[in-house]
Amino acid sequence: MKTTRTSTFVRALLFTSASVLALALSAGSTQARTDFGVRGGTYSDVNEPFLGAEALFEVGTTKRWFGNPNLEHAFADSGDLTTVSFDFHYDFPGGQPYTFWAGAGPTLIFRDRSRPGFEDRTDTGVNLVLGLGAKTGDVRPYGQMKVIVANDSEAVLGVGVRF
Repeated sequence: MKTTRTSTFVRALLFTSASVLALALSAGSTQARTDFGVRGGTYSDVNEPFLGAEALFEVGTTKRWFGNPNLEHAFADSGDLTTVSFDFHYDFPGGQPYTFWAGAGPTLIFRDRSRPGFEDRTDTGVNLVLGLGAKTGDVRPYGQMKVIVANDSEAVLGVGVRF
């Protein structure tokens, strides 16, 4: 029964987070542009693929700082792993059609263990991110490396597109 209650709680928390995020993004300035994206890759600990979604918006007027709330879900044999994060990153100056960024942000980690003897867990952590991606175009590919610093730290490699 505990697993059902925890899964319901996690789903409710994810739905509430997504709703608050959508409301916050829609209430912003009409001048501000919000990009959305999808990503995929792998988590080192579970060694299984993940899928994710994100929003990206400018923070301030320098066109260098960005907010990047995101949700990722890894499909593991030992139980699913879901993260809800709110990262911020800084785009380093450069005259190229691509940009390099570094950043950090808080994250919530939900582990739904499906194996006997393992309990579901919720943990907090901090993401440290490095990425490289296209700056222009309607569809902009990128790659990103992330380290989640938490009780069970993870290294994450991902690629995605923003539009």
